[in-house]
Amino acid sequence: MRLLSLTARVKLGLLVAAIGIGIAAPYLFGSFIVGLLSLALIAGLFAMSIDLLAGYAGLVTLGQAGISATAAYGVGYMANKVGAGIPAQVLVGIAAGLVASAIFAAMAMRTGGVYFIMITLAQGMIVWGLSIRLYKITGAENGLTGIERPSAISEYWQYYYFVLAVVLVCSFLLFIAVRSPFGSSIKGIRESESRMRMLGYNPALQKVYVFMVSGFFASVAGILLVYLNGFISPFAAYISASAIGVLEAILGGIGTLIGPMIGAFIIVYIQNIVSTNLERWPTLLGLIFIVVILFARQGLVGAVSTGWHRWLERRERVGPGDSAGDVADRPGDLSLESSEPR
Repeated sequence: MRLLSLTARVKLGLLVAAIGIGIAAPYLFGSFIVGLLSLALIAGLFAMSIDLLAGYAGLVTLGQAGISATAAYGVGYMANKVGAGIPAQVLVGIAAGLVASAIFAAMAMRTGGVYFIMITLAQGMIVWGLSIRLYKITGAENGLTGIERPSAISEYWQYYYFVLAVVLVCSFLLFIAVRSPFGSSIKGIRESESRMRMLGYNPALQKVYVFMVSGFFASVAGILLVYLNGFISPFAAYISASAIGVLEAILGGIGTLIGPMIGAFIIVYIQNIVSTNLERWPTLLGLIFIVVILFARQGLVGAVSTGWHRWLERRERVGPGDSAGDVADRPGDLSLESSEPR
């Protein structure tokens, strides 16, 4: 049996270490930090749903928060207005998010580039406007409160483990999706819709598929978030919520799966920890983005992957490598799944 390459062993080691730290977190940190870790994991899943569209299909969206907020409002309505049980809340939340995804996809499937961005921005703002107008359903600016978690995961550390498990499962499903024929087709559409049409694909229909898949994971993130906070307000659908998700994906590395998660952890840390000691923390965040755009256009994961590849090349020139597999390592291998060079 062929041994794993050095890069594969490093990736596996980092993944195991990250999961190990995640499992041990409630024993290492207090309730505040564990709550922030739950928030970062949910934000990372939301950013990954955006990255599926932006990084793999080439469709940058500014309306993803509208989908996650719709799912969250579905949960909040069933809990606050109807008094339904947890299963009904979750089912209605997922259904509401998928219906919103289908409507968004039907409106935007024949567009691309800046037109797709503008349409999705408008879609997200429509959800935000409805969340304020429909007072009897959404509670307007006051939002919906009294959304309680199931008793089995009511404690902060129990809910953290639940969020960790759900995010790991969703990450694995996304990993399978982008490496499947479906993933290859959306990458092809990103590169050239006309060529994919010549191969027999329907680009508009493929956009609907990827929009629905992305919307499903955004809905899951919205449901996890509403149970974490215990309420939902119109701010969850505002454009800034979508923009933060896009920035998280860009910061970590767009076109990868692990990059958006890393970007989410960095931004959540700055927003909730650094901001307590630094009044002008948005300036720091802006400087970080400027540095990334100027010196690491593929994001942090892309920069690390490129540096790792160069180190392997120098190592191969200086002396014999560990195995034949090391020579075959390519740029971007440190990410769970990298997009091809544009």
